[in-house]
Amino acid sequence: MRIAALLFAVSGLIFFLVTLMPPRDRVENPPRVEVQAEQVGKEVLLALYFARADGLGLLAEKRRVQLKPGASRLLAAFEELAKGPEVAGAAPLWPQGTPPPRVFSGAGTVYIDLDPAYARLPLGVRAESLLLYGLANTALANSDADEVRILVGGTPRPVLVHLSLIEPFRRRR
Repeated sequence: MRIAALLFAVSGLIFFLVTLMPPRDRVENPPRVEVQAEQVGKEVLLALYFARADGLGLLAEKRRVQLKPGASRLLAAFEELAKGPEVAGAAPLWPQGTPPPRVFSGAGTVYIDLDPAYARLPLGVRAESLLLYGLANTALANSDADEVRILVGGTPRPVLVHLSLIEPFRRRR
């Protein structure tokens, strides 16, 4: 019993210290939208990653869409994510009524800016993992970027709810 209480106290202390640590790479002034528009009317194949309905991972969905004026492949992918899945067995990444993430890129990095409401969602570790990895995988699959950084309310945070946001999500080599 004492060992469990000691482990609980130590894990609480570690969590507290990690949340106080500033991120290693601060994004003091994230770049403004620098996504290059592709040819308008061009049909593109997007790779979208949704949560599996059973919560046991991600489900990839391919969609063909026509690019709108001023849109890029990356922005189109996030517009399609916001519409929700069309494939059976998939579920949306974020709850209905939650603002969709904003996305922009610059210098080989995609920035996904979540509304502060995401930090208040009652997410468990699994739901938060599906959200973050679904967003990151969609961003990397539809851009030439090498990494994805998650911001909350336009600023870097050490965690969303449970998981660390200090290190970027990187493309597999």
